[in-house]
Amino acid sequence: MTPDTAVIVPTMRPANAERFMTSLTASTDTAAVYAVTDAESAAAWRSAGAEVLVGDEVSFARRVNAGYRATDEPWLFLVGDDVKFHRNWLVNAKLIASRRYHVVGTADLANPRVMSGEHATHLLIRRSYVDEVGASWDGPKTVCHEGYRHWFVDDEIVTAARRRGVWTFARSSVVEHLHPLTGKADWDEVYEIGVDHKDADGELFRSRLLEHLG
Repeated sequence: MTPDTAVIVPTMRPANAERFMTSLTASTDTAAVYAVTDAESAAAWRSAGAEVLVGDEVSFARRVNAGYRATDEPWLFLVGDDVKFHRNWLVNAKLIASRRYHVVGTADLANPRVMSGEHATHLLIRRSYVDEVGASWDGPKTVCHEGYRHWFVDDEIVTAARRRGVWTFARSSVVEHLHPLTGKADWDEVYEIGVDHKDADGELFRSRLLEHLG
């Protein structure tokens, strides 16, 4: 089948490429994977079957935006490289989206905020929504605010979608997060980068929240 979903994976972990691609391809045949990465990781992701976009972008936000600009599928799925895709995750997310919702949160089996339906870290987003409105507060043709290094990118996207009435949560769409905080992975330098920038990203989100929502 012709892919209708661009799975955008900002990544600096070549070791996760094969596991990620094996899980994804076993779960759906309607998604194309775009690994947005550096030159050192490119070969592993290409060998595993992903389309590879190599650039100078470092942050998660910048890499997502680069992936959006380089693709044209009707749907975008934003995800890290540390996940396991469960059966029917994409079909279920699209069914719940229907024609009304433009941002769909998937179940990560980890974060309490996510599993309550309040939030999501792995997001299915309709491209036309990004084209016409923008998924962040930065206007059309922007998925993520590029001031964030990693954390709180999802908070802005979800908060904006909720206020616009285009957010929903797909509990039956499971993209399991294999994260150290759940005991499903070991800490490494990539996780440490996110933690190192957590406070600054949080302050930025709170200031933007006040600016855009009062």
